[in-house]
Amino acid sequence: MSVTGKRRLPSVIETAMPSKADTSAVTKETFRSDAAAILEALMAEFDENTVLEAMSHQGFEAKAYRSTIKALATVAKERRPLRKAGSASK
Repeated sequence: MSVTGKRRLPSVIETAMPSKADTSAVTKETFRSDAAAILEALMAEFDENTVLEAMSHQGFEAKAYRSTIKALATVAKERRPLRKAGSASK
């Protein structure tokens, strides 16, 4: 089945975000930033094939995401030493 034929669900980030009426825009932006940090750590930690396998287990047509996975992993791995150097200086 093609990617376009798969059932599209709302963004996991937007779905998991606190949705109380009094949730501030700052809290929502912090949640998005936290989600991006989690994604960055996972992309740096796991190799491309592991991510593809995990996506297949989740029901995604994983191979369609290969170029995005590669781009995210590249950035995450390039940033790792910078983040570690920044936290060591504190």
